[in-house]
Order: sequence, then structure tokens, then C-alpha cells
Amino acid sequence: MTPQPDTNKVEEALSKITKMDGVKAAYVFDQYHTIVGRDVPAQYGNEILKRIAGQLSALAELSWQSGSATQEFRLTYEKFAVYSRLFGKGYFLVAFMLKELEPADMRQPINLAVLVLEKAIRSEVEASSSSAFSQIAQLAEKSIREQTEADESFAGMTRRHAIKLMGPLGRELVDNAIEDEVLVLPLLAEKDMRKLMKYVLARIPHPLMRTIMEHDMDDMLQIALKQK
Repeated sequence: MTPQPDTNKVEEALSKITKMDGVKAAYVFDQYHTIVGRDVPAQYGNEILKRIAGQLSALAELSWQSGSATQEFRLTYEKFAVYSRLFGKGYFLVAFMLKELEPADMRQPINLAVLVLEKAIRSEVEASSSSAFSQIAQLAEKSIREQTEADESFAGMTRRHAIKLMGPLGRELVDNAIEDEVLVLPLLAEKDMRKLMKYVLARIPHPLMRTIMEHDMDDMLQIALKQK
């Protein structure tokens, strides 16, 4: 039988999340849409939360089927619903945040939220299933790496080249560009490709590396446009 996290610890972690500026409510559900923990206003009953969970799960499944490695989605209700998967464990976080917040404003509190919840969940289940979690994480990492290596789109070529030049920082830079510019993969329009290009180049501090990246991205953009 799969070990279950301590609901009290999860809800305690959620209460810390809802104290963050701009966060109004939060809950955790698992892969079966079971509500594991919640810190939400009374008007959000479990049926409403399960409906939102179903919509977010459908988005996640669609993302994987399309070959994208997206782990975060936003749906607009009365507030932003920000969704983030707790990697490799089958638990999901939904946080309701103020509408005026931008993606960059959300990243830090959501990353903190994931760390807090990871700790709350791991403390209960790690002893009995750390080996299984490790295997799941390794398989997921391998799958994402294979997808990245096989992606011949402009975003895929840019990510590989950024990793080659800057290592993990290059991957993070491209992923942040896609998120902050709200770009939908694969990038098909030239204006979206140029948005990605502009964002990445503006954040490379070393002038020589920036010049190299600009020259190579120009070439990659032309290749991508010919493939359309």
C-alpha cells in the first residue's frame, strides 16, 4: 500500500504558503484528485477543488502528450490559479493568487511553496519509498532530457545551445524566457522566436558570449523558419 503524507503537516505547510504576499488560498491534491490538504475559504468546497484538479491534470496530460515538459499552468477563476507539480511524487499544488501578479512575481513564492510541501510530504513517506521515488525521478529526468535532445524547434535548438555555452544556467534562462514571455511551445511565429531571442540575449552578462549567442541564434532562427 502506498504510504500517505500526514495531512496535518501538509496543512501546516499550506498555512505558511497562504501567508505569503498575494497568495489567498492553496491546496494539494494527488494523482487521483483526492484533496490531501487545504487552506482555502469556506466557499471553495471539495467538489470545486476537485473540478479544478481535473482541469489541471488534463492540461498536464496534454502537455506530456504534445512532447512538452511544462510543469506549471495558470487558470483564471476569481483569482489566478497557479499550479505546480511536486516533482516525481504524484502530488500537486494549487495556489490562488492575485490577478495582477505577473509570472515573475509568482515564481519565488511557488518555488518556496514546493520546497515546504516537499519537506512535509517527504518526512512521512521517504523512509518506505525513497528508492521508488528515485527511480521515478531518474526516468522522468531521462525522458525530459531525451525530449530536449530530440527537439529540432527554435526553442529546442536555443535550449541546447544555451546549455552548451552556460551549463544549467543556460537551461534555466531559456525556461524562464518561455515562462515570463508566456510563449506557447512549439514556437511557430517569427515574432515569438524573436521574443525568446531578445529575452535570452538581454540576460547574458558576458559581451563575447552574448555576441556568439546572438550570431548562433540568428542562424537557428533562419533554420526554424525554413522548417515551417
